[in-house]
Amino acid sequence: MTKHKDKRVTNVNSINPVDYFNQNCVEHTFELLLRIKNVERTGIKSITYIKNVSDKSKRMIVFDEVTNFFEAEMENGLNMPIGIKHTPFMMLQKYVYKGNWRAAVNYVIYQLMNNNNDYVRISTEYYRRIIKSDRYGVKRASQSIWKRQTIVDDYGKDFLSQVEKFKSFTIEPNNKEFKRDHDNCYNLYNEFDHKPMPLKKYKGTEGWEWTNTLLKHIFGEQYTLGLIYLKVLYENPKQALPILVLISEERQTGKTTFVNFMSLLFGANSVVINPQDISNSFNGSYAEKNIIMIEESHFDSRQALEKIKNLSTQKEILVNSKFVAQYSIPFFGKIIITSNDENKFSKVDDPEIRYWVRKIPTLEGRANHEILTDLKNEIPAFLCFLENMATIETEPNNLLKSDGTVLTSRSRMVFTKEELETDALTFVKKESRESLHKDLEIYLDNHGQQNVSVEIFYFISINIKDRFFPHNHRFSTSYINRVLKNNMKLEKADKTMRFIPLQQSDITEDSIVGRPYMYKNPYFGVEDEHKPDVPF
Repeated sequence: MTKHKDKRVTNVNSINPVDYFNQNCVEHTFELLLRIKNVERTGIKSITYIKNVSDKSKRMIVFDEVTNFFEAEMENGLNMPIGIKHTPFMMLQKYVYKGNWRAAVNYVIYQLMNNNNDYVRISTEYYRRIIKSDRYGVKRASQSIWKRQTIVDDYGKDFLSQVEKFKSFTIEPNNKEFKRDHDNCYNLYNEFDHKPMPLKKYKGTEGWEWTNTLLKHIFGEQYTLGLIYLKVLYENPKQALPILVLISEERQTGKTTFVNFMSLLFGANSVVINPQDISNSFNGSYAEKNIIMIEESHFDSRQALEKIKNLSTQKEILVNSKFVAQYSIPFFGKIIITSNDENKFSKVDDPEIRYWVRKIPTLEGRANHEILTDLKNEIPAFLCFLENMATIETEPNNLLKSDGTVLTSRSRMVFTKEELETDALTFVKKESRESLHKDLEIYLDNHGQQNVSVEIFYFISINIKDRFFPHNHRFSTSYINRVLKNNMKLEKADKTMRFIPLQQSDITEDSIVGRPYMYKNPYFGVEDEHKPDVPF
């Protein structure tokens, strides 16, 4: 905030905001006016509005130090009437805040006079902003309903006129230019706690050595993607990102350290919850947050799974908190999950592109028991690094080969499908398959190994039922047919044909007529000792 070098210094506790501004903020008025497009200074106490080159030297609006008024001496682009005197506050209200008296006076009260009023009125309800520090020193704010009469009892009725008033709640994430008032709605996003180190003081990765070590451990061979992920979180908090999942059956792998680092970095705009909070009808604990971290997670409920996936792309959310009327706000939440269940922390279908799953190895080397303190101290240097990384392309687009064919498609979540494919994700998808799908793969694989002379097996669902599941009433022919078609993606013959169902080597069977599924035998023509490993 600019320091005001004015002749009169008045006690802010004994003056109203309009008088305070008029008496102390003349030079600051000039600074604010110069932020308006086309407005430039032409002298110590005069400004011009440039429409063409000839306007550059004109003294269109002049401040008179004797009368303490601004006055327009000629026509100007601000449309300030000629000869009509304006106080500094009138200039602030009419031309900086475009006639919004409340916005102007609140700027003076809360920005210049450092008023610490914790109360706001949202629509017809009064709230008090309560700030508590967590164990890491992160200040976390919440809004609690406060009775109007209690405020009057504590401060008197006149105090209500000083309470800021907003139409509703909203979320407008910005880690660089924070504003509490957004379109006359109360912005629930919290001001970012940290400032990046000046570039001239930056000394490379040695300034964020422990942060670098942690990120290399967490993201491994995808380290660069991890840096892109964090840069987008910091610079473009509105951007959708994939669900980041860190899995490991072993303890002491650094998953919790990463979660704690994200809490330190993004402060009150992040939250750590448990899986039960997702299933709960009350979502106030996370609905207003930009980063939602779920630790030691295993989701058995199909409803919770769908809710997680929907949250990753949701545009708006209905906030449901106890004792507070529901309200709708934009939703920009990014989800991070940690789990000790490597096989099936969640059901992930084959087509799913919203997950980025990484298996985290065990930590090696000497433990740093003060690593959270080191990570917190390194944040300014790390932010300096992120700000000077190359700009990240966040718009969906296609990357083309020289011949014009599509090489890969960048999704609405920044990363390409190919970039997010990991062995851990593949394994989770395999384990997420329906039991019938996995059983069919085992049976068909075994059938192929026993009949290496058959190149393609032909069958319809009833053949599978009769051969492999004759007494299993859970697997109907219609269910088998659905799995063959939708899950295994097996193709059918182009037309009706005569075939031997699940033909076996050197065995003559009766043929039937139909339009069968085709399963190519991966063991065709391969001797037993050279049979391939088939990844299902």
